[in-house]
Amino acid sequence: MSDLDKNKTYSLDEFLLFVKEERAELYEGVPVFMEPASFQHENVIANLIGEFRNALKGSNCFVFGSNLQVVFPFKSNKKGNDDVVVLPDISIVCDTSKLRAKRCYGAPDLVVEVLSPSTGRNDRLFKRNYYERAGVKEYLIVDYQNQTIEKYVLCEYSLKLEDIYSTESREYESFISTYFPEITFNLNDIFSLTE
Repeated sequence: MSDLDKNKTYSLDEFLLFVKEERAELYEGVPVFMEPASFQHENVIANLIGEFRNALKGSNCFVFGSNLQVVFPFKSNKKGNDDVVVLPDISIVCDTSKLRAKRCYGAPDLVVEVLSPSTGRNDRLFKRNYYERAGVKEYLIVDYQNQTIEKYVLCEYSLKLEDIYSTESREYESFISTYFPEITFNLNDIFSLTE
């Protein structure tokens, strides 16, 4: 069990020292605890990881699941403590110098968050802002209940919505990544267990 208190703020070093087996993130000094995911949520992640790994086989990029801590040591003269630690559902990292001490320090190239009722607000607001500030090149928000994938692409330091893919749209039922054009798949294969 962790010694973290959700009513206190922590520095990055304190958070990394105190967080134990539970799944927790750090939003500008405040610990945020995560609930266990549904089987539908986990199935979508497994399906996406399979697609990403196959597409990137032989490249210098690596695919990670939701246990990789991603550290953004943001600093602000106004707030003082802007440190952020997140556990993205999926990360693709091509610069292996960011991988050290069991964590990723800096922005992955691509990040995926699969929405859950308890995390949807954080994924759309807080984490999107953090990924943008850190320089994540492509951010996917996956909604398994509505069977959609929103693709945000970094453009002039801002994550802009480029496309919304949906199983209900013939034109947008096949996904293709902007930064990794070798990553392409049919949404029906991803949402195989969500109906």
